[in-house]
Amino acid sequence: MSTSPPLILSAIQEGDPGAPAVVILHGLFGSSTNWRGVSRNLSRRYHVVAMDLRNHGDSPWSEEMDYPKMAGDVVHTIERLGIVRPVLIGHSMGGKAAMAVAQLDLNPISGLVVADIAPVPYRHDHEEFIAAMESLDLGTIKSRGDADRLMAAHISETGVRQFLLQNLVRDKEAYRWRIHIEAIRRNLPELLDWKITRPSDQTALFIAGGQSPYINSSGRDAIHTLYSRATIETIGGVGHWLH
Repeated sequence: MSTSPPLILSAIQEGDPGAPAVVILHGLFGSSTNWRGVSRNLSRRYHVVAMDLRNHGDSPWSEEMDYPKMAGDVVHTIERLGIVRPVLIGHSMGGKAAMAVAQLDLNPISGLVVADIAPVPYRHDHEEFIAAMESLDLGTIKSRGDADRLMAAHISETGVRQFLLQNLVRDKEAYRWRIHIEAIRRNLPELLDWKITRPSDQTALFIAGGQSPYINSSGRDAIHTLYSRATIETIGGVGHWLH
């Protein structure tokens, strides 16, 4: 078992540091910038801290990636920033990282908001997304448009391609991915799984997308089994990326 120390995550802060704190955790292949609009709106009333999880965005990379380690990163960063009793908001993978903080009782938080994910294993995978990104010859790409056209052979949905291409950044004369694709692919079984069975009495709001399959009947049962103070709400007409 690894004893590697937790990572200090990259974070974008908005709002009054003296206001109640809200920490936002993005989903797989995402970053803090995906939540810019939500962060800006919440910052009118809260001190908002949007983090990049390990192997994503501007945060450090690691070959190890599971929810206890990711939760440890989040707590370590919260403590380094001097944040006290925040509300954690997490979407998808970030929702599982937030649940790990709550269920492992790693840090006192004042509330939990989980967006379109449940404390259960998932069978689907994201191999097509990973294959599409790995298929790009970054040494020959001259523009983001080039990358989009090449990825279209693997992914037909324009919105999904644009979401993934937010991770493609230019360094001097060449492009690079700012996510650790190899580590994500290798640890994907851990990211799809859920092994934490410790219940939590944390106040928790679970938000389901009305057109998303991620919180189904078994997911709802698991939520109520593990979270004695959980409420589940549904936003109609939206899918998994409900934000």
